[in-house]
Amino acid sequence: MKSRLLNSAFLALATLILRTQAAPAPPEPGPENYGLRLRLIVEPLSEPGKEGYEVQIDLLNNSEKAVTLRAKWRYDDEGDLKDYLEAATSIECIPAVAPWIGGVRQGHPESPQPERVLNAGEVLSVRWSTNGRRLKNRVTNPNEVQNPEFPFPGLYSVHATLKVITTERTVLLRSNEQLVSVGGSHEMPKYTFGRLMHVDPDGKTAILGLGSLHKIELGDEFEIGNAKGGHWMLTITRVEPELSFGDVKTLQQLNPDAYPGPPVRQMEATLMSPKKHR
Repeated sequence: MKSRLLNSAFLALATLILRTQAAPAPPEPGPENYGLRLRLIVEPLSEPGKEGYEVQIDLLNNSEKAVTLRAKWRYDDEGDLKDYLEAATSIECIPAVAPWIGGVRQGHPESPQPERVLNAGEVLSVRWSTNGRRLKNRVTNPNEVQNPEFPFPGLYSVHATLKVITTERTVLLRSNEQLVSVGGSHEMPKYTFGRLMHVDPDGKTAILGLGSLHKIELGDEFEIGNAKGGHWMLTITRVEPELSFGDVKTLQQLNPDAYPGPPVRQMEATLMSPKKHR
């Protein structure tokens, strides 16, 4: 009798230990749209001393019918459907990082685009590794698909977005949240991207919609720019909890006809690298 009780207790304890050591359940994916959902999983590289991430996206078909997925490469022979989903996944984060903006040549692919059938209830997983402080290795169109480099150590709130192309429609998906530690830190990162709340053209001053709560400091320098106008620098001279005040000076005037004067309200401002303007 005692032996049976001991065996039962041992089995119960072993089962509890195995359950405790089992892999954690994957996070709940993002909201459903036309029967599709997107899950994002981010883990730091396991190699000591190496900065980078293991990234996985799961595309879930929650509908009751199969869906034919299609790529939209800008050039021929860029990869299969999984490669396309990896490259087409865009990363957004809080604190926000300035988006990449620039000219991109229009592609003219001639070959048929890769396709893949995603059956009802099926999950398509794509996994890749990165080096450094980015979550992606390449993008389809850098203006549409963002791949921010995390500028400061800290804990960032990250979502992935993906425009899934099917034979019937294009579906916009947003993933669950993932908390991504940069530099091994779990503190709030410094904010590096905001908007001008007010500009005084006569006094050559401006107010930025970031303050000490966002770790803005005296002497911080923000670049303000417009692709068709000029570039200016805002040097912070006074900081309040949610606002910062500073002096504005011109860095470059590319097109005086477009913006003959100082920057205007709601223009974006990006924290400059200390060496960028020297």
